[in-house]
Amino acid sequence: MKDWKKPLVLATSLAAVSMLWAGTAQASTEANCSVSLGNSGCTTATIPASSAHEIKYYVEGGFFCAQADFQVIDAGNKVVVYSRHVGSGTVGGTIGGLYGSYYLRIYHSCGGASGAIHN
Repeated sequence: MKDWKKPLVLATSLAAVSMLWAGTAQASTEANCSVSLGNSGCTTATIPASSAHEIKYYVEGGFFCAQADFQVIDAGNKVVVYSRHVGSGTVGGTIGGLYGSYYLRIYHSCGGASGAIHN
């Protein structure tokens, strides 16, 4: 190989690696919590929003009192980005337009309530 071709091959290889790295998808992360008997709430670990700037949530009301209030909170500035009440059933959905890291807090509930967020 001629000497002038070596830098060209190296530059082409680096460009290909850079394109692959930029297009690599973020790994999906899930955080969950369950309200144990005798408690009224729980909090998940913090996870980043997805590359689509979303967090998905799922919350189930408690077995004994059949209710739970919950919030999805921005971990950086403690702003509540979503809140809702659930009775004896379950609720789930997607919150868009998010760029930071978030956690789910369940409160005003009883044993058996649970929830999860994932990106």
